[in-house]
Amino acid sequence: MNKLLSGFSKTRAVMTGVVTFAFIATGTVVLTMAETKKEEKPAAAASAGRPAKPSPADIDAGKQIYFKKCVWCHGPEGAGDGPGADRLWPRPRNFNQGTFKIRHTGSGELPTENDLFLTVTHGLPGSAMPPWDGVLNDQQRHQVVSFVMTNLVKERNFQDMENEEFHVIDFGKQVASSEESIKRGKEVFMNKGKCVECHGNEGRGDGNKTQKDEWGFPIFPADLHKCWNFRGNREDPYNPKNVFREVSTGLNGTPMPSFADVLTPEQRWDVANFVISLCPKRKIDPLTAHPALQFVVKAHFVEGNIPNNPDDAVWQKIDSQYIGLAGQIIHKPRNFVRLVDEVWVKSIFNGKEIAWSFEWDDRIKSASSPEALAQAASFEETPPAGKPIASREYPMFNDAVGVQFPAKWQELTPPEKPRFVFGDAKRAIDLWKWESDGTVKAYTGHGAMGGDLKLEAHQNQDVKAVFSEYKDGRWRVILTRAMTTNDKENDVQFEMGKYIPTVFFAWDGNNGDHGLKSSISTWYYTILEPPIPTKAYVYPFVALILAFGLEGWIIRKANAAKQQRK
Repeated sequence: MNKLLSGFSKTRAVMTGVVTFAFIATGTVVLTMAETKKEEKPAAAASAGRPAKPSPADIDAGKQIYFKKCVWCHGPEGAGDGPGADRLWPRPRNFNQGTFKIRHTGSGELPTENDLFLTVTHGLPGSAMPPWDGVLNDQQRHQVVSFVMTNLVKERNFQDMENEEFHVIDFGKQVASSEESIKRGKEVFMNKGKCVECHGNEGRGDGNKTQKDEWGFPIFPADLHKCWNFRGNREDPYNPKNVFREVSTGLNGTPMPSFADVLTPEQRWDVANFVISLCPKRKIDPLTAHPALQFVVKAHFVEGNIPNNPDDAVWQKIDSQYIGLAGQIIHKPRNFVRLVDEVWVKSIFNGKEIAWSFEWDDRIKSASSPEALAQAASFEETPPAGKPIASREYPMFNDAVGVQFPAKWQELTPPEKPRFVFGDAKRAIDLWKWESDGTVKAYTGHGAMGGDLKLEAHQNQDVKAVFSEYKDGRWRVILTRAMTTNDKENDVQFEMGKYIPTVFFAWDGNNGDHGLKSSISTWYYTILEPPIPTKAYVYPFVALILAFGLEGWIIRKANAAKQQRK
């Protein structure tokens, strides 16, 4: 019996050891599996933004739409090489590699279907991609997106569960814009984020000017003072959420990286608030997605001499007016890609002189050379195909700005005006032009019909540049002239209270702009607002006193009459 018990005890000890070992081993395996599972990305999160597989009917319908509307820029195979591509900058998107800039997914990842749908719907400001809302209905836009995802993205597969993940960014808790947040954002912009290295000291995109995209084409950092030109920003340009998205996801195919692993969500919100603070606050035109145009430029009356510095208090108290510029594409050489798309203007006068202040952003300061000027006569515009405008190098001409008026506007019957491209044979214009080599000249223009620009310099050059400065990606220039001159035939004569037709020009010398190749506005009107006489302020005050006095007299008389009746 004792032997049996002893054998049983030994057997129990062995079994206990085996069970204990098994338990420990099992626990170790379980813990290891738990740790491994914890390190893996959850499958649900990785596929949260994955598009559903489109139906063959939607793909076929999308193909029909694509070959009617999209092929002209993006090409028959979606390689960004359509008939119009060589004259566009930025170049149309090459879909084949599956590289998309505007996304809510992680860096390097494919976009969600909704990302592509919104791009088609709203277009991409600052590029040739227009909004298709109103042209294609919702279903058609979804269908063309289905065709692009399925047939034109050739090197990747939206339905590849093994290799393609979709991690939609988390916006977290938004940090409200405030002086403190903007200050913190600027600190990150200048230091930890090193945004300044590309976007420049003042954020005008004048930092690294030698960058190229994934396809080898030159690309400039964004000018952060033009939030209406940010890609994917059309519907709400002043919303910092759009900047947070780009800082978090990066822009695939460009040198702009994701900062999701470098900056905390709070820091990214601060940077977004700082970037939006750089953009001038203006009413946005919903059709153009740019500041709404005001077609009357008011010249303000000032006492004394005209200040020759734009930082003077006289200039600073006047709001700048946004002037939208388009490329001159009527006469050769045409400006298919204008790099100066706006100029901000102010005007003041003192009864004897009138002055114009111009400010515009330009990433590269350009001054011409005699060799470049010698090439102007043989300058050829970009052909329709075979020589991409995005990679073309131009002779460097002068940066310049100009303003023109009908020389004899008093003789025109409204709305009659000269042709806006430097006038015409019957109605001459007076053009004031400043160039970055310091040249300032007034010209008489008789048009450019047939591509022959007819500009003749005035014998008496009365226009003066009293200020010019290039700093941190911005030009500032002030031009002055007497309100009236002795040359009534060629010089515009200014009168107070009259609407004088006005056109604005800008030339980017680094873009090969010179002569007809320019950025140009439509006709505006300038009005010299008459000074308000002192009596205009005194009379209302006197009238108010008299009114109160009369009211008091009537009340006293009424009270006296009431007392007499008692």
